[in-house]
Amino acid sequence: MGKDVLILLSLAETSTKRIEEFRKSYDKAIADLENLHRALLDNRTTVRASESEPALKSCRQLYQEVQKTLIQVMDGGNKLISHIGDLQSTKPMLSQDLLDSRESLQQMLNTIDKKQSTINSALLDLERNVEELRELATLEEGVSYVTNWILTTAETMLNAQLKVGYDVTTADKHRLEHEILELQCWKTYGFYAELIYKIDNFPKMKDSAPFKDLMSQREWMDFVCRSFAQRLERRRNVLITSVRFYRLVAEYFDRTSEVFQSLIMGDKVEDFDLASAKLHKLKDSQQTLDTVEKEIIKEGEKLSDILSMPVKDAVGREVDVDYSEDIANVRDILDATISRSRIFVESVELQRLTLDQITHIYKYETDAETALQWMDDLYKVMLRSHTHVGTNVYEIQAQKDEHQTFQETAKGTYNYGCQLLNASLALRQSCKLETDRNIEMTQKLQTTWKQFQAVSQEQMTRLRVSAVFHRSVEEHCSKLYELKDNVLRIGQIEESSRRKVRLRKCLTSRERLLVEVGRMVRLGRLLKTRLKEPFLLDDRVET
Repeated sequence: MGKDVLILLSLAETSTKRIEEFRKSYDKAIADLENLHRALLDNRTTVRASESEPALKSCRQLYQEVQKTLIQVMDGGNKLISHIGDLQSTKPMLSQDLLDSRESLQQMLNTIDKKQSTINSALLDLERNVEELRELATLEEGVSYVTNWILTTAETMLNAQLKVGYDVTTADKHRLEHEILELQCWKTYGFYAELIYKIDNFPKMKDSAPFKDLMSQREWMDFVCRSFAQRLERRRNVLITSVRFYRLVAEYFDRTSEVFQSLIMGDKVEDFDLASAKLHKLKDSQQTLDTVEKEIIKEGEKLSDILSMPVKDAVGREVDVDYSEDIANVRDILDATISRSRIFVESVELQRLTLDQITHIYKYETDAETALQWMDDLYKVMLRSHTHVGTNVYEIQAQKDEHQTFQETAKGTYNYGCQLLNASLALRQSCKLETDRNIEMTQKLQTTWKQFQAVSQEQMTRLRVSAVFHRSVEEHCSKLYELKDNVLRIGQIEESSRRKVRLRKCLTSRERLLVEVGRMVRLGRLLKTRLKEPFLLDDRVET
């Protein structure tokens, strides 16, 4: 029994020494864990992007060293707890202090586990923080690259392209060079857009100093890129306006020369259909060129105004660019265009007047041909329907009235034709065109009119003579009837002297009446002969 007690005391003393040694190892491990935890927290809150990798490496090395110590401490603690457990199972008479120490050992191991979990969590947070800092560093490098590329390479390339050209070829060449420059900038601007998206959608560290620094750099990059993009856009608009202006100028000068050569300086046009088509084409060309001229003035003034505006670089500083010669060139071209337009308009108006006159000549002479045809028709109608003479005074009077109306119609037609031909002749002489056709038509009209007049006057003479003849016949017949009645009434007179006187008067009246009747008979015979004769025009009309 005494021997067992001695053994228990020896085991207890040995276990107590081991527990004390474990406590020392535990205290050191806890201190190491606290130091590691503090280091992890300090590096997480104070480390900057440039220091993130070395800090993480240092923490990992410290973590590995602490882990080695912890493994030994945990292993020793577990063995010590197992040892006490074995003693308890074989030696039921162990002291209560030793049993309490076992519980204390278990609590210390639990404490180490909790500290270990906290350390692992802190290390994971630090690794995530370092990864975010690494991403921020990458974004910073990208922002710096884009900003520096815009301020150096891009500005240099754009400053080397300041000319706007002096004609279509040079302006178009500069436009193509600018398009190549824009293509070179597209890659950088694509990278710029990607950076903007990533920065604006960065998940964490919104309130951290590195992110705030990045946001400041991002705002500067955005300002620089937008300013440079505005300058690129302005340059592109200048070149587009320049190309359009010089193209319009070239088109205007080419088309005015073409119109001038083909429609103004060409041979004299005597084909009236061709003159009408040419006039229509000239009006259309003039309207089109007026529109082009307005566009030239508009684009030229626009180009001059744009070139007069100051040019600023990506940071808002004015670039020393002198466009005075280009502005003067644009002004000279505008002045030349206006002068050419003035000369062209005068020439066009003169040619339009000439073509209008030729068109009027065609219309006048066409209407004159119609008038000539009407005169010929009237002449034929008169020969066919107006050469008959009536059989009494009333019929003849109606024919005279109808014939006078017919004469007035023919005279109006003749005067209308003469007016048309006179106007046509004046226009032909004004346009310096041949007058043979006009003279020929005038002669035809005058010949037809003279023929008409000759026949008309002959017919009017026949109608007048016939009217006189028929009135005379009626008058003489009336007188003869009256004389007959007077002779018959003489036999009713009783006084011989009165009968003689009355008879003598009747004989006198008879003698006078017989003379008049004789004249009337001779007139009738002449009229009959005249009416049988045809209208012999060749002997009466000068042709």
